[in-house]
Amino acid sequence: MTGSRRTKPRYAELGDALQRAIEKGEYPVGTLLPTELELCERYQVSRHTARAALTQLINAGLVDRRPGAGTRVIAQNVAMRYEHEIDTVDLLLQYGNTTRLQVISAQRLPASAEIARQLEITEGKDYLRLYTLRLEEPSRQPLAVTEMWIPVRSTVPVDKLLDVATAARAVARFLEPTRLSRVEQVFDATSFSTEDARQLGIKKSEPAMRVQRRYRDTQGKLLLIATSLHPPGRFAYSMVLSRNHR
Repeated sequence: MTGSRRTKPRYAELGDALQRAIEKGEYPVGTLLPTELELCERYQVSRHTARAALTQLINAGLVDRRPGAGTRVIAQNVAMRYEHEIDTVDLLLQYGNTTRLQVISAQRLPASAEIARQLEITEGKDYLRLYTLRLEEPSRQPLAVTEMWIPVRSTVPVDKLLDVATAARAVARFLEPTRLSRVEQVFDATSFSTEDARQLGIKKSEPAMRVQRRYRDTQGKLLLIATSLHPPGRFAYSMVLSRNHR
């Protein structure tokens, strides 16, 4: 991971190196990967970098991580999935620029074990929960309900994010493209809660398309998780795939 100009964040380089090792059978299915501390010592990286690299493997479906049990290899190869790298972040953010975010509520809460795992923080550490609507302009038709989780750190504008009058603008500034190295996206299907359906003006029985986005800074640290639920007929996602020549 040294000796050449770096084109990826350090955590992504480490994640790729571990993935190659798994694919080559250096860590067979059922065995444990090195701990975060062992990775820090072996590759001379920070704890945040090691954790983000392991999360990359979790999201790829290669490993499973449980408190007290370590990080266990569960597959030798990555399942088929779509992922957007930094060269499409600007296009992704155009969606935010052509719609309007309306913040309905904002709370500061201690993270449960599950939320802490997803946010890559310690259980009990504070995070911000924003419940929002994404509106189409100029019709103001609701396109999605979005729940945002933001770990509380010194760089987070907590007061502005907790004020529903300033929160939308604060989110936009917090996710400036220059701060981002990576946006990880996962699409699946789910159902709406009663409150979600009410906000969108639909029946609860309608199916929901769920889009989860994980925004990372240039050091690989997780800035925000946004989970959006879209009703039928109000949102479509299009992408073009091309062969990667090396």
